[in-house]
Amino acid sequence: MFQVTTLIGDAEKVEKELIKNPPPSEADIEAAKALVKEKGEAVAQLKSAKAGKAEITASVAELNKAKENLSRLEERSKLKPGIPQKDGKIHYSQDIFARQAFLTVSGQLQVETYACAVCSVYTFGPTF
Repeated sequence: MFQVTTLIGDAEKVEKELIKNPPPSEADIEAAKALVKEKGEAVAQLKSAKAGKAEITASVAELNKAKENLSRLEERSKLKPGIPQKDGKIHYSQDIFARQAFLTVSGQLQVETYACAVCSVYTFGPTF
């Protein structure tokens, strides 16, 4: 039997992505958190000062962009090269099959090799 997984292709994609765009540093994430905090305080100040709706809306839009940027940075910082593992074993829950999967070699496939050596070859059993 042959083991089948989609994790190897995904791992290669992640490794290439990390080479092209390295993950953010802790300093980058802390700077993004500080920016979100600053934008949040600015929105709170505008609301307490009873500023105009347009100003508050613009400030909230800036806050949302800062939050989205922070979430992207945090997501990228979690990317790890290689096949995902949990407790030292391959973590199959992220695989397309969600568990360890195998392919079997059918009798029909084996007969193809025998057909090269012998003229008349017959198989019995279900074939798909």
